[in-house]
Amino acid sequence: MRATGSLPFSQLADAGLAKIEQALPADKIRDLRRFLDCLHVGRLSPQQDTSDIGTMDPALLPSFEAAFLERHFLRFQYRDAKGNRTGREVEPQAMLILPPIWYLVAWDPARNDFRHFRMDRITNPQPLKDRAFRRRHIPFEDDVCPYRDLPL
Repeated sequence: MRATGSLPFSQLADAGLAKIEQALPADKIRDLRRFLDCLHVGRLSPQQDTSDIGTMDPALLPSFEAAFLERHFLRFQYRDAKGNRTGREVEPQAMLILPPIWYLVAWDPARNDFRHFRMDRITNPQPLKDRAFRRRHIPFEDDVCPYRDLPL
């Protein structure tokens, strides 16, 4: 909410997060903060077509939580802008929010490079608990910042 700035009550986002943290045990607070460290926010290009935004698969959040916190590879089905479907196995490195679009930023070993996957085009996510990875530096554009660095 803080990232968009234009939503009603967005200035209360941090107070809401603080209340959530007060209700959680210490280990879950640590996990929440580690998960938020993977979150980056920027602005969507005005040229970006948003007419085809779909809904996100409800299985994404628990799968992402396991993959990000335990640093496990993530397997999923992906539908590109042309409707082509592929199976992917990637190292999830960050979530990028360019309101109203959310992306998974991942290292794709098959392509030896970072890839951005629109989260509304991901289905059947499965963390691969037998395959771990290391965190990598992501070369974001200058207008993208980590969640923790957003202005209040």
